[in-house]
Amino acid sequence: MIANVRNPGQPRRPFDFGANHHALDFVNTVNGRPDFTRDDLTGPDDLVEWAVAAGLVMPDDRARVGGASSSRFEAAVGLRENLYQVFGPIALGDTPHSASLSLLTRRAAQAMRSSEWQGSERGYSPFWPDLSIDGICDRLADEAVQLLRSPLITRVGSCAGCGWLFLDVSRAHARRWCSMNACGVRDKMRRYHQRQLGMVAT
Repeated sequence: MIANVRNPGQPRRPFDFGANHHALDFVNTVNGRPDFTRDDLTGPDDLVEWAVAAGLVMPDDRARVGGASSSRFEAAVGLRENLYQVFGPIALGDTPHSASLSLLTRRAAQAMRSSEWQGSERGYSPFWPDLSIDGICDRLADEAVQLLRSPLITRVGSCAGCGWLFLDVSRAHARRWCSMNACGVRDKMRRYHQRQLGMVAT
């Protein structure tokens, strides 16, 4: 469910980057999963600002990325929802639908066709010189497929409170929340009130 509730001129909520992976942070640009009532990406400018905050676009280049058509922005939001359709089931220990996987891998293949390659001491890697919404989505699709092929895929989880996705890099691999300061605290308060009600009932 998509509901853009921010009015024109209303300050944008700060973006959150607690997922430890760009593709998962992109999925989390709404206030909950699977359903949500607020979308932090209401247009191309929001997406560009998110990419700048994520480090995918340099601040001095934001103007060069702006001016995208509504169809390009809608395609980016479509990629975001496709990423959730793939990684959401994985976070719950299930298998994504084959159609969702195929859609993502085709988008990643498109990204590879538009990439250039640069060498370093560690080998060659793709990069996308195209400063556009499409270029941002190219990087996100490529990083998503890299995660799918990585052993780290087993550490993709979802918040027990809001459903946001994250890559669990904790030493114990026991992360349950998007943030202990948000959903973690709310869960502790909920359990505290339940205990209090139980004491009153007895």
